[in-house]
Amino acid sequence: MFSVRTGWPRQPNRLSLLLRAKRERGGRILDLTLSNPTEAGIAYPTADILSSLQRPEALRYLPNQRGIPEGREAIAAYYQATGVAVDPWSLMLTAGTSEAYALLFALLCDPGETVLVPAPCYPLFEYIARIASVQVASYPLWYDGEWHLDLNAVGSLLERGARGLVAIHPHNPTGMYLKREELAALHEMLSRARAALIVDEVFIEYPLAASAGAAISTAGPAPILTFTLNGVSKMAGLPHMKVAWVAVSGPAPEKEEALERLEILGDTYLTVNTMVQAALPTLLCAGELVRGEIRRRLHGNLAILDDLLAGHPLCSRLHAEGGWYAVIRVPGTRTDEEWAVTMLEEADVLIHPGYFFDFPLGGHLVLSLLPEPALFSAGVEAMLRRVS
Repeated sequence: MFSVRTGWPRQPNRLSLLLRAKRERGGRILDLTLSNPTEAGIAYPTADILSSLQRPEALRYLPNQRGIPEGREAIAAYYQATGVAVDPWSLMLTAGTSEAYALLFALLCDPGETVLVPAPCYPLFEYIARIASVQVASYPLWYDGEWHLDLNAVGSLLERGARGLVAIHPHNPTGMYLKREELAALHEMLSRARAALIVDEVFIEYPLAASAGAAISTAGPAPILTFTLNGVSKMAGLPHMKVAWVAVSGPAPEKEEALERLEILGDTYLTVNTMVQAALPTLLCAGELVRGEIRRRLHGNLAILDDLLAGHPLCSRLHAEGGWYAVIRVPGTRTDEEWAVTMLEEADVLIHPGYFFDFPLGGHLVLSLLPEPALFSAGVEAMLRRVS
């Protein structure tokens, strides 16, 4: 009765079962996986955000395949303020970046064709690709004190045929920014392969460390067909508003063809509601204040983490250039899942095991830098005591 596309495993893992049981018993959990800023004690300009949803335009149905002009112009102005030239006509609004990926996979791939995605990575692409009847192949990231793309592996995979490559800038959860030289190499390889570049920049506003080689946004002019994704979920701390965008750049003929095809895809669904589109100019302005609050939280918790790790010889933090997460290296005396289950079972600390993100080797735990500082500090201290 059901399609093969939706036949993914649904059996909960050990960590999920344990978490459910603990929550049913009502015990306190030190959640170091929290990634929802609206639940993290972040201060919001509440009046501005709520008033933006009461604009008269919100009462009119204004269907537009790419999104209403006022919203796209506000996004272009945001990029202009960062020194990146983006034409409002080259933007398309979507109901989140997950929808943007689904539309781009449909745009670029026939059923069974391949898109390249990084590993380790946030567990998203296999689900979206499977729904779209698209294959994903992983290219590795490697670490030598900082993270890099494995360009040799990318080249080898492109030789086997791929319609596009996804890069995340900065990457979730490693915090790796796409370096200028890496971007230039990708442009050359993808041009030869006649494949497109998809760049997810939802964390680009959250640097954690200075990185002279980090590339700026890819939303501006590009030598190959490029799709740059962002949205208010992270940059304005408003995941529930469900509005994101795709900036299309590249050579004029390919860019125009892509936009025309995306327009038809957008017209098929028209998922972005008018209310939030009309509110975008205000939401983007409010986002500046929210981003400041989130940045202070991230840097404060990172300092707490580094202070606690300084006195703990068995654990270390992998260098991160940006984003909301930290990757902790722990002893390889047990699997990542065993470490995470032990933390939750014996220390009431919830933390992501590295295998959730397809880390190729054990000994990695992933935690969010977003929780409130007192909870964060208590959770990290309990985690480190348990490792000892």
